[in-house]
Amino acid sequence: MNGAGLLFVSALVAAAPVPTRDSAAAAELKRATQELLSAIAPGNWSVWEKYLDESILYTAEDGRTFTKAQLREEMRPLPPGYSGSIEVESADVRQYGDTAVVSHEDLEREEVFGQKLVSRYHATDTWVRRAGKWRLVASQVLVRLQDPAPATIDPKVLDAYVGRYEISPSASFTVTREGDRLFGERNGRPRQPLLPETETVFFTPGAPRTRKLFVRDADGRVTRMIDRRDGRDIVWTRAEGR
Repeated sequence: MNGAGLLFVSALVAAAPVPTRDSAAAAELKRATQELLSAIAPGNWSVWEKYLDESILYTAEDGRTFTKAQLREEMRPLPPGYSGSIEVESADVRQYGDTAVVSHEDLEREEVFGQKLVSRYHATDTWVRRAGKWRLVASQVLVRLQDPAPATIDPKVLDAYVGRYEISPSASFTVTREGDRLFGERNGRPRQPLLPETETVFFTPGAPRTRKLFVRDADGRVTRMIDRRDGRDIVWTRAEGR
């Protein structure tokens, strides 16, 4: 990098805002965040009206983005038979003058006709102080994906999946069995366990976005393995005699 480039980078670093630590503001924003989350289950819009800026852009965990008017139409109390709560487990507040960013981890507990569900979320909120009051101008929520519970299947089923699968002569995926467990290894990568979600669908612990699906032909032979990530598929064909 030449001298002009170094000066440009130095200027950018010097101009970058430095977050301040205002304990009172941080406590106020954490409290407001919990109020907003506590208002979701009962569909209490008045709490959201209190804090939302008119320009709010809210991106939910399913990827949809709402304006304030759209969010108001979307908010409804949980239906009969449902109950739940969302708790802020941890939050980090960075303040830049009259703007603040709150990054928080949230725990949702839900009960559906007696069945209990637990979900975790990460959210990043941007607040702006207008006329002495904090207003939420942007929020993005991400769901913390979790592995499914492994299923119990007949170990004899596993033998049908053992073999080599290819997408090209240079790209292969080998499935092996040890005891009552399957392992998968793509050439050039470490071997990983494959746990059953169903008799034909397997997953790798710690990779909840992906699945391995084994497909049989009309004669019942396993001929393909589908590598599915985020609903998109790559098909591996079983190499005969390997």
